[in-house]
Parts: sequence; C-alpha cells; structure tokens
Amino acid sequence: MTITDDTLVRLRSTAAAGDAQAALRLGRLLCLTAADPAEPGDGEPSWPEEPWLRAAVAADPDDVTALTLLTGRLAQQISYWETCRDMNPDVMKWYGEDESTVERRRIEAEQLYARIRAAGPTRHAEAGLDELAVLLGVGDKPAAEDAYSFYVMEDEVWSGSVRNSATIVASDAAKIRWACDKWLTLSEGGLGGEPTLTAHVDGAEVGSVDLGQHLADSGVDWDAVAVPELAGSRLPAGLPVPGRGLHYGFAGEAE
Repeated sequence: MTITDDTLVRLRSTAAAGDAQAALRLGRLLCLTAADPAEPGDGEPSWPEEPWLRAAVAADPDDVTALTLLTGRLAQQISYWETCRDMNPDVMKWYGEDESTVERRRIEAEQLYARIRAAGPTRHAEAGLDELAVLLGVGDKPAAEDAYSFYVMEDEVWSGSVRNSATIVASDAAKIRWACDKWLTLSEGGLGGEPTLTAHVDGAEVGSVDLGQHLADSGVDWDAVAVPELAGSRLPAGLPVPGRGLHYGFAGEAE
C-alpha cells in the first residue's frame, strides 16, 4: 500500500475523533520520522508518535501492539538522552531533560514491559522482547541475532571526531520508502554522507542501495531502486533488533 500525505491527514482526523486504531496506525507511522511532517519544526527528534500511542494504550490497555510500540519508543528516548548526557550534559538541560526525566521514562517503560508480558505476546515477539528487556535492564538473555528480517536506512556524517547519524528501522517496504522520503526531504538530502538502505533476512544482509544516487525533489526515485522483499520472520513493530543496537523506527544520534 502506498503511503501519502493524505494517508496521514485521514488518520489524524479519525484519531483526533477518538478512533484508537487510527491513533495506533498514525503513531506507528510517526515512529519512523524525526518530526511530524505536519509540524517539522527545526528537524530535531521530537518523537511525534508518543501522544498518539498513549491515546491508543489508554483506549485499550491490553493492546500488545500499542504497548510494544510505546515501550520501544520510550527505550529509544532513554538511549538518546543517555548518549547526550555522556557527551555533553548541558545539551540535556537545553531541552529540559536531566537524570530524573530519564529515570521517569525508564520506570514507565519497565511497567509497560510488564504489561506486555502479562497480556500474552506471541512467540514471534520473544527474541525482540528479550532484547528490549536487556535495554531496560530487566533481562539478560543472549541476543538472537538471526531472529528477524528488517530494513534499515543509515545516514551519517563525521565532524571531527563526532559522528552524527540517523537510522530508520522498519519491516515493511511501503513504510520504509515513505520514511526515507520524509527524512531526506526534512534533511534536504541527508546529513552530507551517503544514505543507504539495506535489507536483512534472518539477520543477514541481502541487499544494499545507495539512496544518494537516486534523489528526486520529493525524496527518492523509487522507480530506479529495487527494494528486496523480506522473507523470513519480520521484526515486530516497536521491538529492537537483537544484538544490533538498532531500535525500531527513527533514531538520531551524535557520538
């Protein structure tokens, strides 16, 4: 299914009217973006999915998909702010963040994780949930690196000894195309390096494309890009890729 700006407009309208499934679908799409396409701001990560995922969880407290997406995105936020703290604590202060706000996220994420387990997730999600538990400090099972198939867009540039990067992880071809377009439009062609899209099947790389060679005015000329279909077991929405340090959705980082 092709995702367009009208798709988001319809979902936003329906979700705002109280439709929990529309809120979930909108939140799942916005997980893949650095900023809400309707309100891009300055391009800094803003986690636009969070209010919609919270609305979906509030409407159905036992919805495992909504719980997993919200928990996974909180885990990514924790990782982001911990990296900021380690590099330059003053950056956190500029955004109104400190150790206490990170800890509040961690406590909430741990509680949500317990609710996922209590709700009875599928066996398909086990490897990703084990990895999420490790990230949250509530588990220590070894990573099953061959558990899932997924796409990852990687964009990076070095400035002196600092590496700035953006990654997008998804397991659906239409969603990763849409997310790549939104990022490359927002960033005006990327960070300055060579953005790539890579497909992994059962954890192994099966194809990679240099997206920088196929940029058009509105993103990527997808007619010129062969995106491999994913075989195997696809990464469930919201869960991290075991053993890879990759969160589902968009992640920006400087290190």
